[in-house]
Order: sequence, then C-alpha cells, then structure tokens
Amino acid sequence: MDKANIFENLAKDLTEEQFEPLVNTDNVLVERIISKAHVTPAGQWYDQERSEWVMVMKGAAKLEFETGELLSLKQGDHVNIGAHVKHRVAWTCEQTETIWLAVHY
Repeated sequence: MDKANIFENLAKDLTEEQFEPLVNTDNVLVERIISKAHVTPAGQWYDQERSEWVMVMKGAAKLEFETGELLSLKQGDHVNIGAHVKHRVAWTCEQTETIWLAVHY
C-alpha cells in the first residue's frame, strides 16, 4: 500500500490547473485539484454528469452558479454540487495554491 500526502508533491509549473486522480472506479472519482489564480473562462460552465462534493483543503476560492449565486470557500469549507448544476470557478487565490479535494459520484 502506498502512502501519500495531499499537500506534498505539488506541480512546480502551475500554468495550467492540475487535476490528479487519487481513486478512480466505475462509481467514484476522488481527485486532488491544484489551482493558483485559475478561473473558468468567462461564459463557460461545468455541467457534469455526476454529482461532485468538493472541499478546499488549502487556500481560497469562489464558485459561481448559473443562478447567479457566488459562494466563497476558505480552508475547510465544502459543498455538494448536484449533477448538471452549472457552475464555474470565479476566483482562486493568487498568492498561494488552492488545493481542492473533489469526489465525483
């Protein structure tokens, strides 16, 4: 069994947002996402087939929903996003990495 730490082995080049699967089965995907000043391009929305539970482990972010709701997330905050609930990343911290733990089910 391999042991890992969610805060270690971060990519040095964060030009692009990083998505790292930690567990991937037919029924569930658990991934670490690393953002630093990343946002979803204007006018684009995530519209996912599966529900997603996401937690900010480090840093801060803002999620925007198609309804106009803007949700600010800080370390330890989490939210469950239902399947096909359109959302986008409106902001992530510029000074430090935002490390997310996401569970798609």
